[in-house]
Amino acid sequence: MSKLKKYLIFTFAAAWVIGAVGCYDLINCGSMAGMMSFSYSLSFAMFMPAVGALIAGAGFKGMGWDPKAGKNWRLILAAWLIPTISQMIGAVFYYVMFPDDLDLSGNFFKEMDPYQFEQLEENGGSLIGYYLKESFLSLTSFQLCISLFAALGEEIGWRGYMFPELKERLGYTKGVLLGGVIHGAWHFPLMLLVGYEYGKDYIGAPLLGLFAFSVFTTSTGIISDFFYEKSGSIWLCGLYHAAGNSVFHVTILGANEKRIIFGPVAIGLIAVLPTVLFAAGIVYLRYRKERQVFDELE
Repeated sequence: MSKLKKYLIFTFAAAWVIGAVGCYDLINCGSMAGMMSFSYSLSFAMFMPAVGALIAGAGFKGMGWDPKAGKNWRLILAAWLIPTISQMIGAVFYYVMFPDDLDLSGNFFKEMDPYQFEQLEENGGSLIGYYLKESFLSLTSFQLCISLFAALGEEIGWRGYMFPELKERLGYTKGVLLGGVIHGAWHFPLMLLVGYEYGKDYIGAPLLGLFAFSVFTTSTGIISDFFYEKSGSIWLCGLYHAAGNSVFHVTILGANEKRIIFGPVAIGLIAVLPTVLFAAGIVYLRYRKERQVFDELE
């Protein structure tokens, strides 16, 4: 059995078993206890790609543990900010397509979180102002640091081990595309069992959700791999991943349960477009560079 197969079998099997336990508790336990168990299982499963890479014999020492902050500060800043910026632009795309979902009156937010809405009214704040403030806090809170270590558990496996293996075997473009789909498929059981990410009552459920999420993981995987190649440090992959997980939910500005597959969060087919365009640009520039080198050799 090849090392890559060993990695995939363990990473998928271990994460799916852990996820199944969390799903069982979510379905059969009380709402609070079930949600906590499910959340813990997700956090634990995020470390399975790293464990899988260790079992497969990945060279951890060569993954780049020095972030080289002095040299890579621009890349670090980009990895930190791009998920939030992409989310904001993607939400604009979504609300342009579905303007009726934009609820600046705050009624949608009030239904989501009555206490926070009451605090917002008492302070005389605006909904947009609250969203911008919380988005800033999501980028600067200690929670981002905690999320970084969990995200690193995935990135060690996906970008540190699997992507280089696939790119070596299949070439850059096929490697990153297949790697992104594999990363997406890793989440499929949770999506099918408990409606992870999109719920169960959206347009095209459940298959369109699997496709949309694969588009998201493929695009973010290409971007994360770009940061890894440019910086030589796995920490930037973890930072990009963590910043994406920590983005403050734009759904406080309004959403539609049926249309969640399209947005306004970045995993929707419309809201993901900024991320897709960025990733497509990376692949295109890589193709042009490789083509130029090939033409010079002829």
